[in-house]
Amino acid sequence: MALEPKDPNPGLLSVATVGGYLVARGTFDTVGAIEVHELGGGVSNVVFAARQDRNRVVVKQALARLRVSEEWFAQRERAVTEGDAILLAGQLAPGSVPELLDLDAGACALTISAAPPGWVSWKEKLLYGNADPRIAERLGELLATWHTGTLQSSAASAFGKPQAFEQLRVDPYYRTVAKRRPELRDAIDRYVQEMEATRECLVHGDYSPKNVLVGDGLWVIDFEVAHRGDPSFDLAFMLSHLMLKRLHLPQASSELGLCAEAFWSAYERACAPLIPKTSYVLGHVGCLMVARVDGKSPVEYLTGAEREAARRIGSVLLLDPPGSVAEALSLSESLGP
Repeated sequence: MALEPKDPNPGLLSVATVGGYLVARGTFDTVGAIEVHELGGGVSNVVFAARQDRNRVVVKQALARLRVSEEWFAQRERAVTEGDAILLAGQLAPGSVPELLDLDAGACALTISAAPPGWVSWKEKLLYGNADPRIAERLGELLATWHTGTLQSSAASAFGKPQAFEQLRVDPYYRTVAKRRPELRDAIDRYVQEMEATRECLVHGDYSPKNVLVGDGLWVIDFEVAHRGDPSFDLAFMLSHLMLKRLHLPQASSELGLCAEAFWSAYERACAPLIPKTSYVLGHVGCLMVARVDGKSPVEYLTGAEREAARRIGSVLLLDPPGSVAEALSLSESLGP
């Protein structure tokens, strides 16, 4: 008799159960209609929006097996790390993150306040060609606040175990590309070794346009791979996303380039004690660009020609990174599709 396969994601919430869960956790009242719908785009979590009268929340529960075509697992306890990181980030920069309303370690779930009506992800705006350098500048300042505010601090030490970052970033992005692109392996290994040896401050680990909500203010979300680590990763992750979007949106190339430079310059101004070497950051940018084509989590919007351009540009940045963001942007123009 064949055994039933073990459920990799036991006890998952659903549209049908979230309302009762929120009542049981004390977030919603026992009386009053509750509206729930699942939010799309979740690869590593199930995410629900729920509403009772004017009380609007988002419930996020970590998956053990991610929703991608390849086999990819990660520890579900990262939800607790995310809740702790949201609290710390909000203390350092009030109003920059949603309010943490409930952290359920047993269910590996957290409940946060929902963004005000009309707020959208910065990624959505960028893909429509609406690239505002003022948002990029604010994100550079905010990142510098978090990095400098946790530099070698006891607050950052609570995030000293980077297993989720290893499982959701280092392995699927760096090590997978090193296996699939052997000509890049030695360079990638050197960057991984230096990154893993650097434990300086709180690192968001997923600092990208999709995790920025904008309206009449700005929130950063999704701290599930937050850890004490190398600040260069956050810089490189955001820059790699902006450079990939330049390949996809040539009509907005100038504006996206201004966003990249505004983000870097704002961070540099605000982060004097922690300014990383530019060429080192851009080497990570190169690896991440290749990873979004040849890694476990390819970016969804690039065409075939754009993917090839990302490989070319990323490989050059990884193997021979320039000394400035402006030079990297020029390189992407010369090697673009």
